[in-house]
Amino acid sequence: MKRLVCLAMFGLVCACGGGNAAEGAPPATPAPAAHDEHAEHHQHGKKGDGPMKAPGEANVGDTTKCPVSGEEFVVEATSPKVEHEGKTYYFCCSGCQQKFQSDPAKFVNKS
Repeated sequence: MKRLVCLAMFGLVCACGGGNAAEGAPPATPAPAAHDEHAEHHQHGKKGDGPMKAPGEANVGDTTKCPVSGEEFVVEATSPKVEHEGKTYYFCCSGCQQKFQSDPAKFVNKS
């Protein structure tokens, strides 16, 4: 048994070139983000009452698309929003709201 363990260990050392074991190891999988706002706020599978409304045309309870991410969601009273050129744009998360605020024209033209 002792000989088998030694051979197995020798095989591992030889397989990675005999150097540091970490050098031959596959790359570590990146850790998931500590806080995924999109995942928290999306209302997947949930639809509002009626057809989807365009960004800037939706109200609370409507289904719309986030003008930044393109994700479909139901507008809630607590949904992040921005007033721009007389329209109210709702977002799936505050991260998208911040991106929109930095360059609204980029996202209004997209939607």
